[in-house]
Amino acid sequence: MNRLIAVLLTLLAGAALTACGTDGENGGSGKGGVSGSGDALNIVAATELKDLEPLVQQASEELGFPINLEFPGGTLQNSQDLKHGRFDGTIDATWLATNRYIDLIGARNALADETKVATSPVAFGVQEAKARELGWETTQPTWGDFADAAREGKFTFGMTDPSVSNSGFSALVSVATAMADTGSALTDEDIEKVGPRLHELFQAQSMVSGSSGWLADAFQQDPEKADAIVNYESTLQQMRKDGAAIAIIVPADGVISADYPLSTLANPAHKDAPEQVKALADWLLDHQQEMADSFRRPVADVSNMPAELSGQTVIELPFPANYDTVNALVDRYNNEFRKRGSTTFALDTSGSMQGERLESLKQIMTSFVDGTASTDIGNVALRDGEQVTLQSFSSKPHEPFTGTFSKSDPGVQQQFQGYIDGLVAGGKTNIYDTLLEATEKSDPASGISSIVLLSDGAVTAGRSLEQFKREYTAATATKGRIPVFVILYGEASEKDMKEVADLTGGAVFDALNGDLSEAFKEIRGYQ
Repeated sequence: MNRLIAVLLTLLAGAALTACGTDGENGGSGKGGVSGSGDALNIVAATELKDLEPLVQQASEELGFPINLEFPGGTLQNSQDLKHGRFDGTIDATWLATNRYIDLIGARNALADETKVATSPVAFGVQEAKARELGWETTQPTWGDFADAAREGKFTFGMTDPSVSNSGFSALVSVATAMADTGSALTDEDIEKVGPRLHELFQAQSMVSGSSGWLADAFQQDPEKADAIVNYESTLQQMRKDGAAIAIIVPADGVISADYPLSTLANPAHKDAPEQVKALADWLLDHQQEMADSFRRPVADVSNMPAELSGQTVIELPFPANYDTVNALVDRYNNEFRKRGSTTFALDTSGSMQGERLESLKQIMTSFVDGTASTDIGNVALRDGEQVTLQSFSSKPHEPFTGTFSKSDPGVQQQFQGYIDGLVAGGKTNIYDTLLEATEKSDPASGISSIVLLSDGAVTAGRSLEQFKREYTAATATKGRIPVFVILYGEASEKDMKEVADLTGGAVFDALNGDLSEAFKEIRGYQ
């Protein structure tokens, strides 16, 4: 009997890390937890920590309880979900890029504690040839040096949207704080002072994304899009390790780093969570070498710091404590500082859209025009100066409407609204003629170009997918790919739409089992 018990305990102690999306309860699965409950430790983690899953697997085996990492969204959205209690009773802990945003939105009381286990500053990953051309391979340039190169037309870059992604958010706050050069947290007066310099820098932005991972992939797949991207240092170092020919540069005058705090929720899923979180945090602090090996900067001394991390000085800048100041900065970035977007909405008005589907589409597009479209993180409506084309289609592409949007001009807004109000359902579904027409008319020189496709069915008129592939490749040979962001809806073909997204460098957003409005809003981070 004793031998049998020993074998059972050994098996339970080796419980594997469960995959993302598995049942977070896991109660009754064993009695190998720190306190003997057997409950899994459920953690909402930053998406850029996925590479640490094998390390957490090792921790799970050595600590004797299962650990479930989940990646439901970005740090900013997860922070808002935490504030609104959406994790209470189902999640035990968070492991986000930072808790600073949680503090900013007044959600600190949703957490019981935190332990910072590593840091990673935002940095530029610059194509090596461009770094040599600008003399940056031997020096550590400042944010001002990047802005000077941008103003002179010598430098372009991509960055995630600070409205939705923490890496872009941290970069925007970093450059504004560094350029203000007051030694203090950013103020409204500072933003006013550095506004012209921010405009110079962000006019060179040629790529935007709603996620750090998509930005990194898009940059590697289409290097003609930009000379550099802004991302976490650890992500950039991993890209370099995997073969990307980039120089990784942390701006010399300071940045705001991700500090990856492991935090217990004030209302966790089970009572043993605080003890388990502490055990995991202590384990991670005891394995700082592994953190350094993953290109994250350890919070404790390690015996073998990678040379890639020790070669540059990192100055940590103060983070703003005023939510209104940060909101003002992000709003000015979207409507004043950044390079304008050039966006086409290809909207299915075939017969299958009749009734509720078409009315829902009209309501969504109206919210983009009247400024009410928003998420927990911020406003996602059309931006000042954004060139927008509304292109409906059924049996053939209809006559589009194109205009430069203005938040302050009711006449311009009425033109857009008039097109939306005039949408009528009827006819077949001609997706590929419409996409090809939109692609041919898109001009990347006029702004960061993208196409949003909403269709609720398979193609029943016009070109085939194979014809579109050939002609799209020819149409973009000299001007670069125009990404198509596809919303899966209704009876649309998931396989075909994924091929369209892969061909064009876009992405697929699922509204088959979700919210159509939320899919449209999520895409705004990529435009």
